[in-house]
Amino acid sequence: MKALIYFQPGSKYDNYEGTRMRKTIKGALEVVDMQYTSNIYDEYDVAHFISPNDESKMNLVLERGIPCIVSALFGEDDPSVSFLKYRRDKDGKRITTLRNRSIRMLNKATLVLVPSESAKEYLIENKIETPIEVCPPGVNLARFNFSRDDEKELFYRYFREDKNKKIVLAVGEYDNLGGIHAFINAALKRDDTVFYYVGCESKAAKSSKVKKIIKEAPKNVRFKFILPDDIYRSLLLNADVFMLPGYNLAGIISVEEAMAAKCQLIVRKSSILQGTLKNESTAYIAEFSETLTSLVLEYLNGDVQPTIQEAYNQISEYSLKNYGEKLINIYKSIINNK
Repeated sequence: MKALIYFQPGSKYDNYEGTRMRKTIKGALEVVDMQYTSNIYDEYDVAHFISPNDESKMNLVLERGIPCIVSALFGEDDPSVSFLKYRRDKDGKRITTLRNRSIRMLNKATLVLVPSESAKEYLIENKIETPIEVCPPGVNLARFNFSRDDEKELFYRYFREDKNKKIVLAVGEYDNLGGIHAFINAALKRDDTVFYYVGCESKAAKSSKVKKIIKEAPKNVRFKFILPDDIYRSLLLNADVFMLPGYNLAGIISVEEAMAAKCQLIVRKSSILQGTLKNESTAYIAEFSETLTSLVLEYLNGDVQPTIQEAYNQISEYSLKNYGEKLINIYKSIINNK
């Protein structure tokens, strides 16, 4: 049995969630000794896609009579794999919808994989008729080996930060100023802590409003676009807090990696799929910006209990081996039912 793992993000979004998801799938298959290819014109028994942008490629595979799996809602911070879009109605209420191409692709697939039951329910509510199975991605825990001093040191060599200062890392979108303001408000009250904000470079990131915010940000705030994978991982290993201040759904890949890196998760309720994290058990979850800011400050001051160990225990169950075994069983099932 051999699988096609197809995703071509383009250089602009390389090293972000889509690419990391592809590496995760390939790594899981390697652990269980299953062959795979990235060449769509190769010979294979099943195909696995992760981006709605690859609908035309999936059509070619389906024409060959090969079953196709699509992983959806795994990397929504990454424009190259996002299945969702956001808009406001006439009353100003935020509405989340599936992209038209997402609906077409998902309804053509043989099977859709999602990270949680709430994601499955959302797709069903939005008239996705393809069978859907919950299958959270795995994490290569070996990549977050805390005994590797050289891995942790990489961040400090790259950014020249003071090792005596704590670090807050936020991941999100640059087109939602409310999320960025919640992040900055925490930084304003902790000049002894360095605050990093990492997101995809987009048209919104180049707007005059965002440029003004970046220019006027406190001296302890660093705004970054996509980082090389090893630098980002080193940043995670050194971060005390992982923050999701944005309103849009974040990528489960980034959340799981933060859990594996033993960061304290402080997230906005709308940024995570329901059931992914449990408030005050694996993370602190808040709805409003003021609460997010307060939680970050309270944690840094030692006024709230960490949820780090429980989060790490949960993510340890999603090991790369377990993920690979699930994938191989799923592949076999749809091949046999072809």
